[in-house]
Amino acid sequence: MGSDYITRNLIASTAATAVYIALNADSSGGTPGAVKVPQGRNRITKIVASASPESTVVVDIGNIYVIKLSGKALPTGDQEIIIGSLLSQEDGTSVGITVDYRKSVSIPVSIACTGGNELTISGSYSGTDSGAQNYTVTLEFSNGSGPIANYYTRLDSMGQATATYSAVETTPDGATSTIVTEKSARRVSRLITAIVLNAGGAVTGANYIVKFSGTGMTEQEISVGSTVYEAGAGTTTDTLVQLYEPSIQPVDISLTGGNNLSIQAAYVGTDPGTPFIGITVEIF
Repeated sequence: MGSDYITRNLIASTAATAVYIALNADSSGGTPGAVKVPQGRNRITKIVASASPESTVVVDIGNIYVIKLSGKALPTGDQEIIIGSLLSQEDGTSVGITVDYRKSVSIPVSIACTGGNELTISGSYSGTDSGAQNYTVTLEFSNGSGPIANYYTRLDSMGQATATYSAVETTPDGATSTIVTEKSARRVSRLITAIVLNAGGAVTGANYIVKFSGTGMTEQEISVGSTVYEAGAGTTTDTLVQLYEPSIQPVDISLTGGNNLSIQAAYVGTDPGTPFIGITVEIF
């Protein structure tokens, strides 16, 4: 038996940063709203998603796009997952044009769902307000077995000095919260990470590390990516607007279920200003 695929869109959303808005539109001009899980399905097994700016983008900003799944169809509660990021940088007086194509990001997941019930897909972006945004999300519904995962996302604007850890504990809707794992949780199995510069210096390069800690677990440090900013020599007049897929990294970090999981991030190298980092943790 094959899978079922249902898609929802949100076009030209003018919501502020850190505000979730429901994806209620289909791709034929209708607004069916919430997604009804097909009868007989018990698992969301893949998320295929894209996000893009609709209007002229503010320069020298970075954004991270997140989706949330919520509703009675999800017996283990809300799920938040990073689907991409946006970088807009300008050097000099811009005379450039950006034309870009990015395939949708495809993220295998294992989210429990109940056939016949409804769930809502919502989109949010964090960072500096960059204007109106577009979101498209497809959910793959299947019949699954084995472990069920939960997905938690936290973000941070990294204003600290180099080689200094700072807590990553801002939720996509702007609250501050550590992650409290389910009592049955056993391990962190994947990291979904996005890192963008808000505004770079003339020449910067930095590598990023995240640290996990919590009650009953051994502290773990993991390299998650790097950024570089090179404005060039002399007088330049250029604008870069770029969409990025998140990094998806398998890990195997043992947990003690029912306890807090703290995430911190640091960078080493030349100070990149105020980079923005987002981390989704998949916990089985």
